[in-house]
Amino acid sequence: MKRLLSKFFSKETRSVVVEAPAKTPHELACAALLDEKFYLQQYPDIAAAAVDPLEHYTLFGYAEGRLPRSIHSQDALGAIQNALILDPTNVVALEFLIAIDTESKVLERVASAAARYNNAFTDRKPLTDLAALFEQSAIYIFSQFHQFRGTEEIPTIVSLMADLAAVFNDSATIQALHAMSLFELGDLHSAEKALSALKRLEDVQPDVQGLCVNAVHQIWDAKAINNGELPDSKLLILDSFFPSEMSSFRYGEFSAYLEHIDRSAIHIKPDHSRSRLGESMSLPEQLEQFSATSGVSSNRLRRFDFAEMGRPKVAYCVFLNLADLFFSQIGTDCADHYIFTLYPGGGFAPNDLRSDTVLRRLCDNPRVSKIITTQNVSYRYLVDRGFCMPDRVCHVFGVVIPYIFNNPYPVYRPRQRTDPLNVCFVAHRYSAIGAEKGYDVFAKVVTLFANSPFLNFHVVGDYDESIVDVGGARNIRFCGIRPASFFHDFYGEMDIILSPIIQMSELDPSYPGMFDGFPTTTVVEAGLRGVAMMLTDFQDMNQRLDGTKIFSDDEMVIINRDPYHIADLLNHYVVDRDALETLGRSGQNAILREFSFERQMKPRIDLLQHYLLK
Repeated sequence: MKRLLSKFFSKETRSVVVEAPAKTPHELACAALLDEKFYLQQYPDIAAAAVDPLEHYTLFGYAEGRLPRSIHSQDALGAIQNALILDPTNVVALEFLIAIDTESKVLERVASAAARYNNAFTDRKPLTDLAALFEQSAIYIFSQFHQFRGTEEIPTIVSLMADLAAVFNDSATIQALHAMSLFELGDLHSAEKALSALKRLEDVQPDVQGLCVNAVHQIWDAKAINNGELPDSKLLILDSFFPSEMSSFRYGEFSAYLEHIDRSAIHIKPDHSRSRLGESMSLPEQLEQFSATSGVSSNRLRRFDFAEMGRPKVAYCVFLNLADLFFSQIGTDCADHYIFTLYPGGGFAPNDLRSDTVLRRLCDNPRVSKIITTQNVSYRYLVDRGFCMPDRVCHVFGVVIPYIFNNPYPVYRPRQRTDPLNVCFVAHRYSAIGAEKGYDVFAKVVTLFANSPFLNFHVVGDYDESIVDVGGARNIRFCGIRPASFFHDFYGEMDIILSPIIQMSELDPSYPGMFDGFPTTTVVEAGLRGVAMMLTDFQDMNQRLDGTKIFSDDEMVIINRDPYHIADLLNHYVVDRDALETLGRSGQNAILREFSFERQMKPRIDLLQHYLLK
């Protein structure tokens, strides 16, 4: 019988093959998620038990809430996505995907992650503190907008913060960020309501807490300022700094519009840098003082409120960042025409992705009827790069210097020929040593003349002995940040102003290509009082659109950033006081010529009047 059976069955059929049961979606997803090395290192008790890590995680670890891998590993996203394909209900994989999307800090991905979170965690706590991750991403996204670094429009941010606030209704920080986004939109009523709903401000993260306190004060200010009847204004000027004289060109420009254009008004959305730049008065105090001294009715001076803009014909502002804020981000649909001045700075950085995106958005907006440029570099960039046609640009070289308009022309003050020369440097510092303003070069020049009896040096701005070594020089005076009223007497004592500025991107290519105007406002204000001007011009901005020079060689001295070259020039003027006096007198006349009311304000006023009549 055995022989018959063995003869009957072939060698292959002697043993019975038992197929293993198919793996469940849960088991397959766990296998895709698990990093065995990480799992054993993370949980020494499992390593000590010498059990199979996959078997343990599948049967016990998943349910216990143990982490199968680090979400920061290089292959984490691929493993997570694979796990969700195998088992769309795997909560751990879903949680990890939410965490990765949230940590990306990309608005669309964070919004998507919030929606998934809301659907997945109704009856179960996540393994990690996802609320904290959402808080950090929300802070980042809001701060990018607040600091003019992002390109997202504020209504999109408001929508995201509202969604997050609905999902994380117990997060004081997210609730506060929702309130702050409404505040930045200019919806003061809704912002006040959202801020009032915060139970404990102490639970809000410190950085956001400070913003909330500032917003509350500004809402109180708005109630004090906007208590009169909204006038029927046809020109609506929008700004963040007026009427502070710390930004003197804006003070002069906007004051002229309010004086010369009927039915004009200005609405201010205060900038967070006002106090940092030395403004001590509150907005209500400034507006009350301006109204009293200028005679402009107080109801034409208001705190910006999205709900109270009226029906203007033209809306106007200066700087790329503010044009983007008011015309693109917030939107001023009540106006027929948008006009803005593309001054250097203020977010305008040629060949920078963020700047180009914002500029393109404005140029694609048909309501933007005219862009005023003040430097040939700006004009050429707009036209040559195809942002807009030449007929959409109005070029007015220079900047508004209100002292020229409001006071008799200053008489040139002859300097004492035997006294030491007073050489000044005036600039706000925006980097560690103020290299973009040329303070590093100025400091080196000081060291070359340390304790010289022939030269004294004076610095105005946030500089002191700790910023750059000045070689123990005692012939240097640090004046700190000063108000506008300081400079009349200060420049009256100066002989030379040094301004060896350069684009920060030339010093560090990682920086956007922002540039200062030529000449800077401080140089113009000094030159107006007969101070000899010595400044750099690395972008050839000392020319009109037709290529002719604006200032001649005997009106200002164009320097480089070589401190020894500058020292030679200073030595020359120490000896030749006649040449220094000629330079100061010629420079003063040139400033009076180029920055007169006729050249600066009349073309601007005529342009606005033209669109007010269209």
